[in-house]
Amino acid sequence: MEFGVLGVSYKEASVDIRDLTAFTDTEKMELYNQLLDIAITQAVLVSTCNRSELYIIYETRKQLDEAKRLFLQAANHSVPLFLKTGRDAVLYLFEVAAGYHSMVLGEDQILGQIQSSYLLADQCHACQKQLHRIFQSCFAAVKQLKATYKISEHPLSIAYLAIKSIRRTVSLDNASILVIGSGEMASLMLQYLQEEPLSALYVCSRSKEKAKRVMASRMDFIPFEKRYEILEQCDVICSMTASPHRILRKEDMPQTQRKQLYVDLAMPRDIDPDIADDAWRTVIDIDHLQQEADDQLQKRKSLLQQAHGMLEQAAQEAYERLQGQQMDELIQSLQQRSEQMAADTFALLQSKLQLNSHEEQVLKKVLHTSFLRMVKEPMLTLKKAKGQDQRLYAQVLETMLKGD
Repeated sequence: MEFGVLGVSYKEASVDIRDLTAFTDTEKMELYNQLLDIAITQAVLVSTCNRSELYIIYETRKQLDEAKRLFLQAANHSVPLFLKTGRDAVLYLFEVAAGYHSMVLGEDQILGQIQSSYLLADQCHACQKQLHRIFQSCFAAVKQLKATYKISEHPLSIAYLAIKSIRRTVSLDNASILVIGSGEMASLMLQYLQEEPLSALYVCSRSKEKAKRVMASRMDFIPFEKRYEILEQCDVICSMTASPHRILRKEDMPQTQRKQLYVDLAMPRDIDPDIADDAWRTVIDIDHLQQEADDQLQKRKSLLQQAHGMLEQAAQEAYERLQGQQMDELIQSLQQRSEQMAADTFALLQSKLQLNSHEEQVLKKVLHTSFLRMVKEPMLTLKKAKGQDQRLYAQVLETMLKGD
């Protein structure tokens, strides 16, 4: 019995290849059924925008090769797959769940995605006690790591860092904010801002339809051509368009005697930096925030490096429990085999000999003791062996048990 993982991730495969191996829940269920046909009864398929990875418990190399074939068959395309087995595979699962292999280092979202994948596999009856224990150990270890080292307290999102910078500069109580743009960055900014106690939140875009996609209740739409007209009513102006030119130019800015903060998250920049010459206006651009993001990234890297020892220990313990379960099951099989051999031998001798009741009881006891003594030494050797020696010895015993 061994634990393994195979698949693709953004580190090894382009987005075009990852598109080919993206699995819907229905496709996951189909793959679980196909794995049953090759006697793989424990599997969890994790499929996100950045990775598609199949975690399995398998018995033989042939099963592992067949699992790879079924994975590629489900993807309907030949793509290069990575493969990890044993202790390395367990540690890799723990690292993925903790965000060590994410595009956004240490992010929290991947843990929830793995938990959802695990629950679906369980609902499909694709998990048994060995896989349950590995994944439950993984979830517990990652939660402990995040609680101990507080990785998430060092955000990397430019949008979130912009919100933090705004909070440090102005009070958001009853503030009026204008967001110019309707893309992904604008959507994220609006999600953060709608949680603040604002008096008004405006969304300005060239396209009203696109703006509606990112707007929520209590937000007002401002046509792009009226952007200068609304400025005097705003305390904070955040701009993040894809325009190749400045959309707020100094020569077109209205006069103001209101303290205003301009946050430019566009590249190339949306806001003329010279408007900061005005004593009433302050400008923060993406370079300022990127430096803070880089600082936060270094803090995350440092914390994750410190935390890795904890994760390695937890993964090692999970793998040893898996191996221990295998040894316990093998020892139980040896005991059952000795009892069966004793019973078979007794039945053969009973048919050949004329024995009374007392003699039969004595013979049963002698045979039981003799055959148990025969497997006692292999069981003791198996318990004493460590690491690779134990696994090799277990493989030999399993081969002997399967042969008659």
